Amino acid sequence: MKTLAPLLLSLLLLGCSSTSDMYLSQTPVEVTDENISDYWVQTNERFRFNLPIQRAIGKNEDGYVKLRFLIDSNGNTFNPEVVESTPAGMWDYAGVKALSKQHFVPAESNRSKVPVYLTQTIYFKG
Repeated sequence: MKTLAPLLLSLLLLGCSSTSDMYLSQTPVEVTDENISDYWVQTNERFRFNLPIQRAIGKNEDGYVKLRFLIDSNGNTFNPEVVESTPAGMWDYAGVKALSKQHFVPAESNRSKVPVYLTQTIYFKG
């Protein structure tokens, strides 16, 4: 009974943690910044988040991160991959964190909620 209680507690806690599951209504298509609005519209253009203090101290350089990621049929982002970043590696964590804050809704022309792969550049001020 003593070993069963921690096991049940662990299962309960794991069951309560929610992560969205990827949903694909069909095979994703590759899109660009120029035609993403034919498929998906970003609901939040600007947002804020805190970076760990050790990442922020002494790093006053501007930069960018180019990420390739999947927008699933629910408008959630998955599988971020850093394609390019400047200065190299400095803003990678922040770019992935920023991507996790983005959500998309289907465009009027995307009634079937076609999932897409998008490569997007996120810019940062130091």
